[in-house]
Amino acid sequence: MRSARLVALLLELGRTPVATAAQLAAGHRVSVRTIERDIAALQAVGVPLWTRPGPGGGVGLVKGWRSPLTGLTVPELQALIIGEAGSRGLGLETEFQMARLKMLAATATTGQSAAVLPAQERFLLDHEAWFTEPERPEALPAVAQAVWSGHRLRIRYQRGAGGAVTRVVDPLGLVLKGEHWYLVAAHRRSARTYRVSRMRRAEELPEAAWRPEGFSLAQHWRDSRAEFEAALHAVPVQVSVPITAVDSLRAATPGAPMRGLKASSDGTTVGAGSAGATPADATTAVGEAAKPLRVGFELRLESLEVAASQLIAVPGVEVLSPDALRHMVLARAEELVARHRRAAGARRHPG
Repeated sequence: MRSARLVALLLELGRTPVATAAQLAAGHRVSVRTIERDIAALQAVGVPLWTRPGPGGGVGLVKGWRSPLTGLTVPELQALIIGEAGSRGLGLETEFQMARLKMLAATATTGQSAAVLPAQERFLLDHEAWFTEPERPEALPAVAQAVWSGHRLRIRYQRGAGGAVTRVVDPLGLVLKGEHWYLVAAHRRSARTYRVSRMRRAEELPEAAWRPEGFSLAQHWRDSRAEFEAALHAVPVQVSVPITAVDSLRAATPGAPMRGLKASSDGTTVGAGSAGATPADATTAVGEAAKPLRVGFELRLESLEVAASQLIAVPGVEVLSPDALRHMVLARAEELVARHRRAAGARRHPG
């Protein structure tokens, strides 16, 4: 997980005078861009890292600074590994702030605090989405305690539209995805994912939990997320939109895989590579009835019903396939036209 990688990076940079972002990325099996974000996050909590671009450059700790990790208590180190957002949800916000203060104090002993403190005042990482309240599930403290202690857990779980079930599970780890907490746990020796907010009750049991040998929470989550996203985007859809509506299409279908289609035979639709097209690329066809350039895309959406609800909000959209979706969008559009025409007529001829 990212928080564990941050601590590993800090310890690694404490042993290595200088390293390149590419070297760090290869060592941690992530992208260079991810390492750059990690470096910025460490700087934001007070770690005096310097960066230098170009040949012979890289990243390193300011000379004389020593990591205060060995002076942290176990809860403080746990909070630092989990990160600020996770610590807040698990009731470890005080421990996180104390760990941060200890790291800042270490910079003061080397005379580097003046260079570090501006990062605290000028950078803020806000993990919470707009217009939403952070999720604080009632079952989270009991679930977290079972994860910490390595004990089994009895939960009463609400399964979507179905009924609630009682299960005894072996906790493998907690994941904070956006603002939602998920428990990864084994049920009958099979790893599954449970949303903590759907737990009506959670009780830690005295017996030790079973854990698969070599289990990696980060790898399991990556695999589960990939499977979930593939299942979520199971319906292939082809559409054509005015080039000025490309951003609207993206906004209406967030997260949907999208690729450009090949140009149509009449030259009115651009494709291959048009997934990056913008209104600035727009041209018009030659002739008396010039028309805005249109672009074609293939998307993968959740279902025909969801696709119809999403696409009908896109200005100028035309469904190319499948036929069932085209008829569904047509029916909804005709219903909207008829309803608004009746309403407009009633206003023009009251009584």
